[in-house]
Order: sequence, then structure tokens, then C-alpha cells
Amino acid sequence: MCGKYHIATEDENLSFREAVRQLMLEHPEITVRDGDVLPSQVAPVLTAEGLAPMRFGHKPAFLKRLLINARSETAAESPLFAPRLRVARCLVPAKAFYEWSPDKKPHLFGLSEGGLLRMAALWFPGESVREFVIITRDAQGAPARVHSRMPLIFSSAELQDAWLRQEGLAGELLGMGESARLEETGLAG
Repeated sequence: MCGKYHIATEDENLSFREAVRQLMLEHPEITVRDGDVLPSQVAPVLTAEGLAPMRFGHKPAFLKRLLINARSETAAESPLFAPRLRVARCLVPAKAFYEWSPDKKPHLFGLSEGGLLRMAALWFPGESVREFVIITRDAQGAPARVHSRMPLIFSSAELQDAWLRQEGLAGELLGMGESARLEETGLAG
């Protein structure tokens, strides 16, 4: 399950780098992460309205721990996630995501051709900024050799747009996603 991911703007396209710079100018009171992003840290997240700062993880009042993931198989029926699925979908841009092997060794997975992943997520209202949880699915491809779960990733612009803007398709999109182009990168430490 995705509990840590990596984002880097220095080698990404100019429009994304500029959008992150603008986000930081608009929210000087918030430190937006670049590099490894851990639960409780603020990072740039893409909504239907554009890039927004959000905190990784959500702590419902009835739990003692921070929720960081939602299972794609059960999100549409979950009392916590189903309402968010209708109105609060977002995409988490990342260079790569970490998964840990059973012997607790970190493995980092990114696109074989480079570039940003777009991980499906749901956002919740928060105190100073909104909060998000990453949607996970059964692992496929390279991540399946390390862990049983991985983020739900939408690579095509059409799927990304549908996830952000098409409420009627959200439930169906939970069963989709791409993994064939993922490979283990050399960034894991």
C-alpha cells in the first residue's frame, strides 16, 4: 500500500514546475513538499479546479490512526469513502511510489519512460488544508513482485479527466488503472 511517494519538479515539464511554483506563492504559510512525501506532509494535488496543497492522510474522529489509503474494491460501498467518491476525487502527481517487501526493504516504482504518475485519490476537508488518501488496487506488473497492493494510476489524459470531472464514471474507474509501464527505479534508498 502506498505509504510514501516521491515528487520532483526540477526535471518535470515546465507547466507543472510553474504550477507548483505558483501554488507556493499563493500559499506562503504552507510548506509544500518536494522529494519524498510521507503521511501528514503537504504536497501538490490536482483537482478539477487545478493544483491545490493538501495533507497526505486523513484522521477520522472514530480512529486513532491516520488513514492514508482506500481500497478500490470497497471504496464505492464504504460509508467513509463513498460520499467522497461522488464529490471529492483528485489526482496525486508523483515521480514514483514506494512499496516495501516482506523483509521491509523499500522499492521505488516509476514510469519506464519517466515523467509523472497520476495516482487516484479522494480528498477530505481539513483544518488548514484539505487532506487526501490514495486509492490502492491489487498490484500488477513490477510492483506485484514486491507487494500485494499498489496505487490506482491513470496514465491517459482521458482517464485523468474522467476521474476528476465525470461523477457517473467514478465507480467504474475504480476497476481500471495502468501498471504495465511501471518499473523499479534506482531511487529507492
